[in-house]
Amino acid sequence: MEYRIEKRTPTVSEFNSLRQLAGWPRFEESRAKKGLDNSLFSVCIMDQTNTLAGFGRIVGDGAIYLHISDVIVHPGHQRKGIGKMIMTELLAWADEAAGENTNIGLMCSKGREKFYAELGFIERPNENFGAGMIMIKR
Repeated sequence: MEYRIEKRTPTVSEFNSLRQLAGWPRFEESRAKKGLDNSLFSVCIMDQTNTLAGFGRIVGDGAIYLHISDVIVHPGHQRKGIGKMIMTELLAWADEAAGENTNIGLMCSKGREKFYAELGFIERPNENFGAGMIMIKR
């Protein structure tokens, strides 16, 4: 199957549908729209039927901190190189936006560490950094 790269933000419907298919929670429509609209850069991977096969985006301040977020591949399209396509586009954009010492971060799903390490990301904790922490509002 051939895939097409579209440098755009998905619709709220596309975003929530893909999240749900991946087993991730949906967001209320107005919150999803606000979050997507505030992305610095987004990329969609479309299949031959014009269905969203994968998505990823970058959020942050656009200069010092960039965070790769919501890298999601449709379960029916996994293991076909779509994650790599998404990350290639995101990192190309980050290379243009980032200056020296820009922090490009992400949080990956358990078991996906090797994929991101192959792209140059380092795991935490390590000798220089603590584990990092997150808080998910419930």
